Amino acid sequence: MDDPNNLLISNIPVECPDEFVKDWIEARGYRTYGVRLIRDRVSETSPSFAYIQLMEPSRLDEAARALDGQTLWGVTIEVRRVVPLSSVGRSVAS
Repeated sequence: MDDPNNLLISNIPVECPDEFVKDWIEARGYRTYGVRLIRDRVSETSPSFAYIQLMEPSRLDEAARALDGQTLWGVTIEVRRVVPLSSVGRSVAS
C-alpha cells in the first residue's frame, strides 16, 4: 500500500468501523474510492491506521493538511500522504 495516491491516517480509535471513517472523510468534501483500516487477523482489531484512496488525487496534499489534527471519535488523528518505499532512498549494505 505504498501508493503515492493514498493518504495514511493514524491514531484511529480501535472500535471505529471502516464505513464511519469513509463517511467522516467524505463529509469534509473529499470523495473516496475506499478506506482500508489495517486489522490484526487474529483479534480483528485495528492497530489505529488506515489507507485512504481519494477520487481526486490532485487534492491529496490539500486533504492531508485539512484532515491532519482533526478529531475522530474524540481522538486527534494524523494524516499524511503515503511516500512510496522506492522514493525513500534506502541503501542496502552488502
